[in-house]
Amino acid sequence: MEDLRKKATETGALPPISKAASRLLVLPLENDKGEAELLRMIESDPFITARMIGMANSPYFTTGRTIHTLDEAAMVLGLSLVKSVALAIALLGSVKVRESRIFSLKDLWTHSFAMAIGMRTLASMLPPQRRPPDDLLFLSGLLHDMGYLALAYLSPERFDAFLSQVESHPEIPATEIEQAELGVGHAEIGAIMARSWSLPEDVVSVIESHHDEKPDMKNIPLVLSRLVESITGEGAIHRPPSMMTRSPEELEAVGLSLGNLDETREILEMQWALSFTA
Repeated sequence: MEDLRKKATETGALPPISKAASRLLVLPLENDKGEAELLRMIESDPFITARMIGMANSPYFTTGRTIHTLDEAAMVLGLSLVKSVALAIALLGSVKVRESRIFSLKDLWTHSFAMAIGMRTLASMLPPQRRPPDDLLFLSGLLHDMGYLALAYLSPERFDAFLSQVESHPEIPATEIEQAELGVGHAEIGAIMARSWSLPEDVVSVIESHHDEKPDMKNIPLVLSRLVESITGEGAIHRPPSMMTRSPEELEAVGLSLGNLDETREILEMQWALSFTA
C-alpha cells in the first residue's frame, strides 16, 4: 500500500501554491497601494468577488442594507478579513479534486465558513487582550480541513474508499477510519501541504492539531477550533456533532463556559436557518 505521508513530502506530489495566493500571502495592507492592489486582485476574479459580497450580506455581518459591490463588502468586512478570505479561496481553489455525493467542495466550504464564524464568535467573548486577530481566526477556520483536499488529490481511489467507510460506519470516529484506510490523517497531510505553501505557523498549528488527543491548551486559536467543531461536527464529511466531544478543560483553558458555546451554536444555527452559504 502506498505511503501517502511519504508521497506528500516528495517534490511535485502536492499541487503548488497558486500565483494569486502566493501574492496575497505577502501583500501588505499598511498603505493605500497595498489596499488598492488587494481589491484589484479580487475584482479580477468574479468567483472570489461573488463570495466576498455574499459573505458581507450574511446574517452574521448584516448591516441592514444589501451589499452590491466589492468596495461595500470591504467596508463591512474590513480589509484584513477580506485578504484572509480571498487567500483561503485562492488556496482551496488551486487543488482540483474529484467530487462525489459524500464529499464536495461546497460542503467543505460551508463547514469551513461555519468554523471561521464560530471561532470569531467565541473569541469575541474573551477579554480583548486574549483575543487572537480576526484574520488569523478566519484563515485558520477556513483552512483547517484542507487536508481532505490533499488526500483526495494524492489518492482519489483510497479517499473514496475512506468516505465509503465513513458513511457505512457512523459509530467509528473518522480519525480511526483515516488511519485504517489511508495510513495518515487529514490533519497531518493538511499541515504538510500548508508548510509546503509557507503558510503562517499559527495557521498550520490549527490545521495540524485540531484532532489531537492532547492539544496545546495555550494555543487559543487551536482550542477555539476544537470547541467550535464540537458543535458543528465534521461537516466536510457529513459527521454530526454527536461524534465530537471536548473536555471541560478546553473551555477552562481559554476562559469560556458552556453558555458561551451554546450562544455560538445559536448564532451558527441562525446562519443556516436563513439559508445563507458563503
